[in-house]
Amino acid sequence: MSTIGKAIRAARTASGFTQAELADWIGIRDGNQISRWERDVVTPSADSVGELKRVLGVRLDNSAGDAVSC
Repeated sequence: MSTIGKAIRAARTASGFTQAELADWIGIRDGNQISRWERDVVTPSADSVGELKRVLGVRLDNSAGDAVSC
């Protein structure tokens, strides 16, 4: 089963962003937040998911614990 964190990491690496670069692009001061999302320590807010979708060009779905990127 894939998680939203795994989907974020896959989309980020496919786009060629570092965690710090992605944080900057979506307006997050703390680049470590991306790491926490990717490790499923915390779940991004709805606003952050919207920004991730916009910047990375993917669909992220956390319903039923699944995450899909396309």
